[in-house]
Amino acid sequence: MRERKKTVSELLRRYLLYTLGIILMACGIAVLIKAEMGVAPMVTMPYTIWLIADVFTVGAWIGLFNFAGLMGQLIIRRGRVKKQAMIMQIITALALGIFTDMALNSLAGFNPISHSSRAVTCFVSSVLMASSLYCCVISSVALLPIDSLLRLLGAIYHKKFSTMRWISDIILSLFSAVLGLVFLGNLGGVREGTIIVAVFTGVILKLLMKYLRWFTYILLPENRVDDISSVIDDDINEKHFVLTVSHEYGSGGHSIARRIAHELNLPYYDSDIIQMAAEDSEFAYKYLEEHGDKVTSNALYSLYEWYTSAYDKDEELTQEQVYKIEAQVIQEIAAKDSCVIVGRLANYVLQNHKNSLHIFITADELDRTKRVMRKEKIDHQQAVEQIKKHAKLRTEHCRKFSDAQYGIGASYDITIKSSKYGVDRTAAILLQLIKEFRLIQF
Repeated sequence: MRERKKTVSELLRRYLLYTLGIILMACGIAVLIKAEMGVAPMVTMPYTIWLIADVFTVGAWIGLFNFAGLMGQLIIRRGRVKKQAMIMQIITALALGIFTDMALNSLAGFNPISHSSRAVTCFVSSVLMASSLYCCVISSVALLPIDSLLRLLGAIYHKKFSTMRWISDIILSLFSAVLGLVFLGNLGGVREGTIIVAVFTGVILKLLMKYLRWFTYILLPENRVDDISSVIDDDINEKHFVLTVSHEYGSGGHSIARRIAHELNLPYYDSDIIQMAAEDSEFAYKYLEEHGDKVTSNALYSLYEWYTSAYDKDEELTQEQVYKIEAQVIQEIAAKDSCVIVGRLANYVLQNHKNSLHIFITADELDRTKRVMRKEKIDHQQAVEQIKKHAKLRTEHCRKFSDAQYGIGASYDITIKSSKYGVDRTAAILLQLIKEFRLIQF
């Protein structure tokens, strides 16, 4: 896969966004502490230790707790932690501790008394924590040392980060409760607020990641480029010739592509076939096995799914993931044999395939309308509406999943108007151009 070099401007925006995330996290921790309903699982240990040994501030104990996470990484990696990553984690741990103390000082006069006001405060903390995690996730520049340790352990034991986070939160909460019972005679930082924040933070984060994707792309348009380019493989086998055909609805593109495939004796794949192949492919099975919805009647497991689903960005089979599966199938098809592929942005997916030719077939609106009327057996108005509907869907699909423009000549090698030549003549012209291209290539 191609690795994109980040600009200074992009890095600055990412670090500013990550800093905002740390500040919001510190505010969320401080607000929850003031609610006196327990603290979030990730800080139950340092908070309980602070209650037991009021030697340092809460923020200082949080910083020390995260330094322990960094030490754990150094031990596991035998000191082989990248210097830049280590510095970033140290800065992050210090910043979270300092901002937490600052937030607590600023809230010195805030003391919710009634249970309802504490519950509202607990919910506000969940919103702040979810917003902080949203900023940290989309910035993709650093992690808290504890989270980095969990990712490392997940890689060692082949577990997802969300699973490691779930296990860690349970262990930390239980151990903190035991410490509280032994030294304080109560559960310390573990109370009903711990569970409330743990659950609602995950739920709110999941909603933010789902419904604020557009806002993510405004803040960091480079994330859209990364999401798109992640399906483009620079190492596709170029031994086979691949013809991709994109077309306007009603232009006769399918008929023309089939004739070309027949004349060249090449396998023909249209969008329906690719979708079916994606459903049946080993790649899709593996993906769905790892990330698909799990059916279970176990209430505890349901809570786990609810809580952890936001922490892995690829947890749901979203439109983006479906597109990636289809892109993988297109690459597998191109690697297997010479072929003709219609639709599904194959021209974009195979843009780096030098032994490929990308064609776009258009036609006058009147000609397309007549063809749709004949094919679908509908009246003129219905045909016009169908054409507009398909044009909108294809334009949006192209804009969402590629940096190409649907129907614009620069996105294709050849653009041709079938209404000017007719289906047969258009196919013949394209066949001649394809033969010339293959002679040039070889």
